[in-house]
Amino acid sequence: MADAGTDAGTTAWPWRATVRPMVRGMERELALLAIVLLVLAGFGAAAPQYLSLSNLLNIGQQTAVIACVAYAMTAVIICKGVDISVGSTLAASSVIAALALAIGLPGWLGIVLVIAVGAAFGLLGGVLVSYAGISALVATLAVSALARGMALSASGSRSVAVDSALYLWFGRGTLAGVPVSFLIAILLAGLWCVLLQRTVFGRWVYASGGNEDAARASLIPVRAVRLTTYVLAGASAGIGALLTTGRVGSAQPLAGAGLEFAAITAAIVGGSRLSGGHGSIIGTALGALLLGAVNTGLSFLQVSQQVNYFVTGAFVIAAMAASQRDARPRRGPGFVRRHRSVPQPVPVAGPARPRRLELRAIGKRFGAVQALAQVSMQLRAGEVLALVGENGAGKSTLVKLLSGIHQPEQGTLLLDGRVLELASAQHSRAAGIAVIHQHFSLIPDLTVAENLALALGRLPTRWGFTLDRAAMRRRALQVLADLQLPVAPEQVVARLTIGQCQMVEIAKATLADAWLIVMDEPTSALTNHERDQLYRLVGQLQQRGCAVLYISHKMQEIYRLAQRAVVLRDGRVVGEADLRHTDAPALIRMMVGRQIQEVFPFRPAQAGNAVLEVRQLSDRALLRGIDLQVRSGELVALTGLMGSGRTELLRCIAGFARFAEGRVTIGGAALRSGSAAHAAGLGVAYVPEDRHKEGLVASLSVKDNLGLRWISANSRAGFVQVGKLGRLAERLIARLDVRPPDAERLAGQLSGGNQQKIVLGKWLATAPRLLLLDEPTNGVDVGAKFELHQLIADLKEQGLAILMVSSELPEVLGVADRIVVLSGGRVAGELARGATEEQVTRLAFEHA
Repeated sequence: MADAGTDAGTTAWPWRATVRPMVRGMERELALLAIVLLVLAGFGAAAPQYLSLSNLLNIGQQTAVIACVAYAMTAVIICKGVDISVGSTLAASSVIAALALAIGLPGWLGIVLVIAVGAAFGLLGGVLVSYAGISALVATLAVSALARGMALSASGSRSVAVDSALYLWFGRGTLAGVPVSFLIAILLAGLWCVLLQRTVFGRWVYASGGNEDAARASLIPVRAVRLTTYVLAGASAGIGALLTTGRVGSAQPLAGAGLEFAAITAAIVGGSRLSGGHGSIIGTALGALLLGAVNTGLSFLQVSQQVNYFVTGAFVIAAMAASQRDARPRRGPGFVRRHRSVPQPVPVAGPARPRRLELRAIGKRFGAVQALAQVSMQLRAGEVLALVGENGAGKSTLVKLLSGIHQPEQGTLLLDGRVLELASAQHSRAAGIAVIHQHFSLIPDLTVAENLALALGRLPTRWGFTLDRAAMRRRALQVLADLQLPVAPEQVVARLTIGQCQMVEIAKATLADAWLIVMDEPTSALTNHERDQLYRLVGQLQQRGCAVLYISHKMQEIYRLAQRAVVLRDGRVVGEADLRHTDAPALIRMMVGRQIQEVFPFRPAQAGNAVLEVRQLSDRALLRGIDLQVRSGELVALTGLMGSGRTELLRCIAGFARFAEGRVTIGGAALRSGSAAHAAGLGVAYVPEDRHKEGLVASLSVKDNLGLRWISANSRAGFVQVGKLGRLAERLIARLDVRPPDAERLAGQLSGGNQQKIVLGKWLATAPRLLLLDEPTNGVDVGAKFELHQLIADLKEQGLAILMVSSELPEVLGVADRIVVLSGGRVAGELARGATEEQVTRLAFEHA
């Protein structure tokens, strides 16, 4: 959008306003087209007859079957599945239809039958995958064996002749000299493009594959969508059977061998990813054409069939490798190859351990983005240094530099005055640096003792070949007792809480003799008790002479733990603060570049009639006898200890969980238990706690995320009204102040705060009357917290009833009109505005 109509040059250069937006995002398809042309030119140079019109039409005819099946395979892969039964389905459907024609079935009915039989096999595979929960590979392998066996048994392992002129015309006929089969492939490409790009079902396919949990939370029938893609794949195999039988004049029970691999290869070469959420019909069509051009060219040059198989296999491997590479995060141009040798600990002068790490003018760029610029700072042993800044300020990049994942392009790192190169994670560990990410590096199937033993780089053994488990246990007991951690060495990591895993990570760091420990948002998913244990551990590490680089968006814990703070903004150090002499508003002003006196602003509004009423709600598990009311123009905060039932209550009201007893009414209408669709119809909007898991489809654009709920009620005969969707996205982007204001940008490329705005906007598009917010500012920076609460205050003033769950007491006390405290699944008490932290905490612990 930014390219069109921005200046007077647009009129003179219509490229900017018309062609350029069409080209945007089609780089892979254009590259594939260039490769296809190069292949054609290459074979044409080797054998001029290859480029004759008759041979080019032959290539199109041979490619048609692969293309028809590959289009549907693309939809299956986008929806995070795979179907290896299409080749056998083609054989079975062609044999069954041929036998029916042989006993007198009319030709037109045989055409219907061959497609229907293919769809039936697809239905079977789809049911096994979508509703029985069987792995797609196993389920479609079983369907493949069944279909192939049926083809061989029904035909007696012999070909079945077909003499219906109408039936054979689809494989043999021409229109204006062009094979009908090739025209069918072109027609189906257009229909598939419309289906995936212009219909509600197409949006559902991309959403279901991009993030199944978020799709379900957006009330998309994921299982039905996935089932439909398999049915379409089977029907496409039936179309392939029609074209194949028509071409050779008979149904072959061994037809379709290798078709599944050709179809998968065409889809992946065209840009589909087996991880789901990505795929292009145009890319798949070009991928199929490329395969057909190469295979025909090799045959034309009289290359043996064995070589042809080798080439096809190479295509499969190359396509899979390219798919995996595209799915991985890309490194910047300053990538330094990892050293293969095991690094040795960094030498220091004398017997003392390293005590000071200095960064001098560090710079790092990713493409056109300057992630870090002239960053200078010091980390000293025995102190806790807070690294603060908004999302996108460069904190994560700096942490990855310290952990050896990225390497700086400018500047120098000094460890005790000596130049330090962190070319890999091994070098970082050898330098005494340990990074504890939000996603832990523990091996879930091993015990605590085994994970701790791995921190030393090798497991203790007896006689050089058997594990010394007693030694592992003794060492684990020693470090756990030293840090006063309530974790047993024999416990399997998979059974630990997040807080316990974090403690084991810290124990690993101390066991590996780390002097600098980096903690990235360590309390984001901890209970209050686990958080207090973490605070104690940080104090212990400081007393032992360790340095802790602490990253958090929570002002309260920064001031509790750290002595200094380094502030990043736009990849640069904008200041360093002594926290004993710098108040929170001044620190926030350094972070966001503007004055914010109160991160959680309160704005009074006139409360109206009750929108939500909960009476004696119980789920026979945790919730018991809950009574609650929220009025229009009112924000009620729901708080309590982790496990008190806050999220469970919100999910019951939103219809994503069932309640066994009691009553929930929205605007006077009773809510059906466990019906998210009914809740949404009554005007309930639910913003979940984990935006990455249930809120956002990162592989879709901002526009498509914003319209994910809206399109269901605002489509015509299942077709998306693209113009209206674009205007809706523009309005919501402006209303929510999403930055950058680009509707076509992938949602996964936005900062955490802007992603949260998109999740909120998805539901605001449905004009709700009740807004349920579960930890709405979790994991976002202070500037984004302020912006989100300004937006929430606007919604309250407009008459929305808001029920918000938060674990952050300053947030609860700052924005709530009323506070309801849960404890042990019950309402422990209700507090009016002006309550204190002590009152909330007392109620939370009284009934725990």
